[in-house]
Amino acid sequence: MDRKSIRDVVVLWFWFLSLATTTIQFSLSEGTSDVICSARERRALHRFKQGLVDQGNYLSSWTGEACCSWKGIGCDNITRHVVKINLSRNGASLGGEISTSLLDLKHLQYLDLSWNSFEGLQIPEFLGSLTGLRYLNLSNAGFTGDVPRQLGNLLRLQYLDIGGNSLNIENLDWLSPLSVLEVLDMSWVDLSKASNWLQGMNMLHSLSVLILSDCGLSSINPLPAVNFSSLTVLDLSENQFVSPTLDWFSSLGSLVSLDLSSNYFHGPIPTALCNLTALRSLHLFNNSFTSTIPDCLSHLTSLESIDFSYNNFHGILPVSIGNLTSIVALDLSNNAFEGEIPRSLGELCNLQRLDLSSNKLVKGLEFLDHEANELSGHFSKCLSVLSVGNSSSSGPTSVSVRGLSSLSYLDISGNSLNGVFTLEVGSDWNPPFQLEILEMRYWQLGPLFPAWLQTQKDLMGLDISRAGIKDAIPSWFWSLNLDYINLAYNRMYGTVPSLPAAYQIHLGSNKFTGPLPRISSKTFSLDLSHNSFNGSLSPILCQQNNEENTLSSLDLSGNILSGELPDCWASWTLLTVLRLRNNNLTGHLPKSMGSLLWLRSLHMRNNSLSGTLPPSMQGCESLTVVDLSENEFSGSIPMWVGKNLSSLMVLALRSNKFTGSIPMEFCLLKSLQVLDLANNSLSGTIPRCFGNFSVMASQVQPRGSFLSYNNSAIGFTDTASLVVKRTEYEYSGSLPLLTLIDLSCNNLTGEIPKELTSLQGLIFLNLSVNHLEGQLPMEIGAMTSLESLDLSRNKLSGVIPQSLAGISFLSHLNVSYNNFSGRIPSGTQIQSFNASYFIGNLELCGPPLTETCVGDDLPKVPIPGPADEEDDDDWIEMKWFYMSMPLGFVIGFWAVLGPLAIKKAWRVAYFQFLDSVRCKLFGCW
Repeated sequence: MDRKSIRDVVVLWFWFLSLATTTIQFSLSEGTSDVICSARERRALHRFKQGLVDQGNYLSSWTGEACCSWKGIGCDNITRHVVKINLSRNGASLGGEISTSLLDLKHLQYLDLSWNSFEGLQIPEFLGSLTGLRYLNLSNAGFTGDVPRQLGNLLRLQYLDIGGNSLNIENLDWLSPLSVLEVLDMSWVDLSKASNWLQGMNMLHSLSVLILSDCGLSSINPLPAVNFSSLTVLDLSENQFVSPTLDWFSSLGSLVSLDLSSNYFHGPIPTALCNLTALRSLHLFNNSFTSTIPDCLSHLTSLESIDFSYNNFHGILPVSIGNLTSIVALDLSNNAFEGEIPRSLGELCNLQRLDLSSNKLVKGLEFLDHEANELSGHFSKCLSVLSVGNSSSSGPTSVSVRGLSSLSYLDISGNSLNGVFTLEVGSDWNPPFQLEILEMRYWQLGPLFPAWLQTQKDLMGLDISRAGIKDAIPSWFWSLNLDYINLAYNRMYGTVPSLPAAYQIHLGSNKFTGPLPRISSKTFSLDLSHNSFNGSLSPILCQQNNEENTLSSLDLSGNILSGELPDCWASWTLLTVLRLRNNNLTGHLPKSMGSLLWLRSLHMRNNSLSGTLPPSMQGCESLTVVDLSENEFSGSIPMWVGKNLSSLMVLALRSNKFTGSIPMEFCLLKSLQVLDLANNSLSGTIPRCFGNFSVMASQVQPRGSFLSYNNSAIGFTDTASLVVKRTEYEYSGSLPLLTLIDLSCNNLTGEIPKELTSLQGLIFLNLSVNHLEGQLPMEIGAMTSLESLDLSRNKLSGVIPQSLAGISFLSHLNVSYNNFSGRIPSGTQIQSFNASYFIGNLELCGPPLTETCVGDDLPKVPIPGPADEEDDDDWIEMKWFYMSMPLGFVIGFWAVLGPLAIKKAWRVAYFQFLDSVRCKLFGCW
């Protein structure tokens, strides 16, 4: 089910419903041959036409005097004045200049120039002088620049649409005079600098429809008083709002449609929304709401469309959801709802579209069967779209869809975490519905091919991959008029006849045999990988078609195809993805492959291809991933690979017979993230300019799935097989996070350039089995993202820098069989590595090796710590105390008795003093 298309239909329905009440009332004649306008107005229209560029000859009827009969012109039946110009285009569009002659149309009330191509033209200021205008539509017409303030002079204007242009507005004060404006659409207009946007809109008390989608708005300020309470449609989608504080929304009692989708709202749903009792459409998808669904929403019984998909809603689905008796479309997909699906959903007899996919719901689908629940009999008659796929239920599940007579879209796919799902129908079952889309991945539909599909005459899309089918495809299946076919990951067998004109066909990972089938020129994506198709590629590539081939993605990998690559690629110029790996293909790359100018992903790994890379391929400048590993290509790597293929992100040429040096032009590949040249016969030095790989030099890697290619409705995520830590891995979703250089098993010489150490975002570096010499750059510790470093089997010497121990993510280090010397750097990670990663270095010592370093056998002298230093300080103080005691005694003794021994008079006086003290205390004798 196309969520966006449903949303657009609902919003437009409410929009036109609102417009029905704001239709501009005037009597006019459009295209009436017997009404002749005034000569002045006719001349004005001629001058207006002269300024336009009309490549589609749309205005060919603008001849003669009866200008009211001209295409797009409307006149008043009474006054015969021109009152309407409607030049809205959906095909060949108008361009050029907009003449000021329109000012001579004094009675003009309606002007529509939407869906044209006035590229780079500003909205003319003079339009603000057409004061009789009630309707002005300039949407999607290529206008740029600032919106003229003069539009605020159009006091009678009821409808203004300037959306879909590259326009800017910094101040909305000019809106305030437009007191009768009822419809305003400014979608895509840059309002990021208009801080007063909400106050400006609030002055329009007649406003009924307000559309401000994708305007760069980031804040919704509180409103003390709400003047535009007559709003019926409000669209604030695709902005940057964060705060869900929307208290003033409670005053919008007339609101019928509210769209807040694709913002950054978080937390619970604002309770103010529960007061919008007239609401019929509520879209909150693609935000970050994290609450449960509040019960108060069940009071909004007029709701017909709800889209809460792509949020973080959680908890169980409330039983009160059954109170939404008017609901027609309900989308709760891609959240974290859990528990059972409430049976009250079966009471929603108007429900036509239900999407509960990609949640954590378990079971509860029994309400689909009217035999299990009588109420759901009414429900079953209405439901046309049902999507509950990719949930997290576990254990065997059986579902009956026998009562869903109106069903046209059914998605009840499981996923790899689910248990076995079964459909309880007999082999002669004749479904009551006619499906257009059926998705039943991970269901147990086999072992026989489901015969009831033959009854689905309207079927356009079918996905029954991983369905346990072990059968040949019946001949009637190929006569179904399908646009999308996915039968992958089953065990179907037999040969495949000429394929139907389906847009996408996925038959990969089965057991099909025989030659490749012919395909239709209308097929856009074809996957026949991992089967047992044999023979050459000619049945597909060299077939004669009268129409241009539209094939964009071709995957034939993992078969037993053989022979040379045919030289028929010039007929497939729209190819974006080509995967032929793991076959038995031989010969050279043909010159016609240079005509694949749109090619972005080329996988030829593990074949027997040989020769040199043809110069014609230097025109494939869109190439992003090139994997030619494990073939027999020879010669030097062309300089044009680095010079012309500037978009390369992954280049894998390992296990070939390339010779010569690494081209210096590789240094021009600023976007390169994976460079794998291992196991060739390359010589020379490692270019110092490898430090120019800007993506590898950045510690902040691009985290998006940049190796995903989207063409039309097709999305393809690229993969790569890479050898990491001497083990081959297949990378797909994590490929954008990977950075790797592998130059191992070549004949490279010279030193490791210190410029490599600037690649701070590099994760895997393998330079082993070469002839590199000299010392490791001391700055190697700056490569802080390294997880694996292999330098083994070279001639490197000197000490291993201690800075290596500071690389916290390093989990694999191999420096064996070099000439390193000295102590292995001390660090918890390095000492935990296997000793075999350090052997073969005769003068290397220290853990994890058993060889000890010089001085390791001497007795250890305790190194004083902080506590020891404090004890030493205390001992010194005590030592000085004891040493000063005798000195103090001697000094004190002689200070007192010394003078008495020397001076007789002092002695007599001293003893007389003692006698007098004794007499006073004890009396004289």
